[in-house]
Amino acid sequence: MRVTIKDIAKKVGVTPATVSMVINNSPKISQKTKELVMAAIKEMNYHPNYIGRSLVKGKTNNIAVVASFFASLFALESVKGIEANLRNTQYNLILYSTRVIEENEREMLERIFYERRADGIIVISLRMDRELLAEFKKEGVPVVFLEEVLEGAPTVKFKNIKGAYMATEYLIKNKRKSIGLIIGDSGLNAEERMKGYRDALNDFGIPYDENKIIRVTNYNFEEGEKSLKLLLKKSPHVDSVFCAAGDVTAIGVLDQAKDMGIKIPSDMAVIGYDDIYISNLTSPGLTTVRQPIAQMGMQAFDVMMGMIDGSIPYESKIISFEPELIIRDSV
Repeated sequence: MRVTIKDIAKKVGVTPATVSMVINNSPKISQKTKELVMAAIKEMNYHPNYIGRSLVKGKTNNIAVVASFFASLFALESVKGIEANLRNTQYNLILYSTRVIEENEREMLERIFYERRADGIIVISLRMDRELLAEFKKEGVPVVFLEEVLEGAPTVKFKNIKGAYMATEYLIKNKRKSIGLIIGDSGLNAEERMKGYRDALNDFGIPYDENKIIRVTNYNFEEGEKSLKLLLKKSPHVDSVFCAAGDVTAIGVLDQAKDMGIKIPSDMAVIGYDDIYISNLTSPGLTTVRQPIAQMGMQAFDVMMGMIDGSIPYESKIISFEPELIIRDSV
């Protein structure tokens, strides 16, 4: 098992920050502590990655992007936008996946910070605790969030409550009264989309029914197929599906409906979320909520660069993007 800074800190009886300061040869640390830490590093065969260049130049010229996984459309499109604006700079992009394991999230962020792997971090749809953000802020390492919000740092996000409300409202106004919801199982965007869905139901006097809710983890085609089967098993009389988990999952719903002999939209209406390029190529074309993901990635990178050069302050700020309902033939 790989030795971490936390392991060294525990053995010596100091904080991870102290170990980091020893590695960075900080004059604030006593000679005795330095000797203890360096002895533990040697004994435990710890090798801090990526740190040499940082020590020499004071910067890495790297921007880290951290996400649960990069197979999701949102993460891929976000990175596409980040890369578009990164091309004209001296910076490199390094991607870190926590592999949808919650315990990995803090450890990954700590490694990037304590080992000085990057000059700034863009965090996609992950939560960070306040204490760790405070450490980043204290050391002047910028953090920009995409879709999550934490006081003290800027966020670029989509108006998910509004987007989900618009989708649900459109189904209701098209005489759909039994609306199933397929949604992510965690994260602020899932919470907000759930709120938009429930607000619309409430405003039109339709009761909320937990049996009509299916939660997914990977946001892929196969989950769409499985989700429709499970939804119809739990609630056989649904007349529509709002797939807030994204268009890829919604396309899986369309495919499964076809296999089951369900006609779209006469038997069941379907609305997706994202408006990816293939949403207009499905049969029928997928009605969906458009969110400009690549532009959000570009904005996050621009904010990061502003924080690095000092033109944008390190403070709470939310930059929001508006939803647009793209009407096609699946409703």
